Amino acid sequence: MDFSLIVGIIFGLVALIFGFTEDGGNLRTLTSLSPFIIVVGGTIGAVIASFSFGDIIHALKSVIASFKQPHSGSTEKLITKISDISSTFRKDGITALDSIIKDSELQKEEYLLLKEGLILIQEMLDPEDIQYVLESDIRAYKHKCLTDISVFEGAAGFSPTMGVIGTVMSLILVLSNGFGNPTELASSIATAFIATLYGVGFANVLYLPMANKLRSMMKRSLIQKELIVDGVCLISKGSLPRTIENELSLYHQAFSDGYKRYRKGIEN
Repeated sequence: MDFSLIVGIIFGLVALIFGFTEDGGNLRTLTSLSPFIIVVGGTIGAVIASFSFGDIIHALKSVIASFKQPHSGSTEKLITKISDISSTFRKDGITALDSIIKDSELQKEEYLLLKEGLILIQEMLDPEDIQYVLESDIRAYKHKCLTDISVFEGAAGFSPTMGVIGTVMSLILVLSNGFGNPTELASSIATAFIATLYGVGFANVLYLPMANKLRSMMKRSLIQKELIVDGVCLISKGSLPRTIENELSLYHQAFSDGYKRYRKGIEN
């Protein structure tokens, strides 16, 4: 599990609060309900107006899924699976794919593209045609991921603007009450800028990190999907299992924890 998103958000918030209180700031001055409602509520409303409910829900689910993002260990397992399928395919021929496709492991989401590729091999398609079909699947997946990312990038764009709107609304109230006690006036003006703080803070500590996390997860998932496309094409060409393992091991270097596996794979 990868909890770097949560750790980063908490660390960022703690750093901001600590920096504020270190200079003598009172934490209670930052906790105002009306600016929070204006900024968060306005941002949510703008996002709902910009995207469908289905897109928003899927984007939230994708953030949760990002805690279990692809890594070189799962890539190694995927390479081993493809190599084993290749060995069975070379030994028993195309009829062996009937039982392989029914394998419970291939029903998992991360293996669905592999299952699709094996079905295309069953249909006796050329490797070039198989590659075209699977790459079309990848393009559709990438488009969906970019939609998820745009939901949070949209929120990051709306949030600072809502903060400015909240500040302007608060200043209007302050000025409409006239210039009374200077101390109270200064306090009211300071409170008015809390909305701007919320808007900019949420955008840079919450929404943009979520968007970047999804983008990072998308890139790693695309690498694994490209690996599957290459693996399926090699299987259809009748390549040796050892050859497939060696070629696909090149993908390990795309992961921060995969360099040793990469070296081991190319040295076999």
